[in-house]
Amino acid sequence: MGILENKKRARNFYRYFSKIYDGINPIFYSDEMRELVVDMAEVDSGCKVIEIGCGTGFTTGEIVSRLGEETVTAVDLTPEQMAKAIARFPSVNFIRGDAENLPFKSDTFDAAISAGSIEYWPNPLRGIEEMTRVTKSGGKVVILAPRKPDNFAVRKFAESIMLFPSTQQCVAWFVKAGLNDIRYVEKGPYFFWNKLVVIISGKVP
Repeated sequence: MGILENKKRARNFYRYFSKIYDGINPIFYSDEMRELVVDMAEVDSGCKVIEIGCGTGFTTGEIVSRLGEETVTAVDLTPEQMAKAIARFPSVNFIRGDAENLPFKSDTFDAAISAGSIEYWPNPLRGIEEMTRVTKSGGKVVILAPRKPDNFAVRKFAESIMLFPSTQQCVAWFVKAGLNDIRYVEKGPYFFWNKLVVIISGKVP
């Protein structure tokens, strides 16, 4: 298990990292990736969307730009990160919560999105199952997961901190969660990373 796959350690890390997060995040997560994540959710006006691991609101902003704030619910475990998102989007329904135990009834949302969060989940399959549970039949579950860095030293350090699931592993988790029509896009190279991310979507039966 990577250092940040422990929820308590991850919360403590982001308590301090949140101070510089907005300056670093765009280096690894481009506007093009953010747009593609939301494109793959296939949402339109009036859809109710849940975002898991909203952080400071980078992906939240893309969802809001398309749907408005009132139909978006965003969940994060770290109050220091979420405080910045709340300041930016005061009408979004922000909830402090755990991706692996979502505090919502089944079949609540039209789509579920998570970008840059799965690498911190101790049990990624459980998180995907929870996203599937709260999404209505026919809705999309979309996850962005990081690729391993190409540089050997950077890769070894990164692997000690967080999870880097392969594309094949992500597909297997989606299948086990009961999703179908599974599609994915790998993006990269980007700076010193090999394939920076895989963006994967699946439809709830």
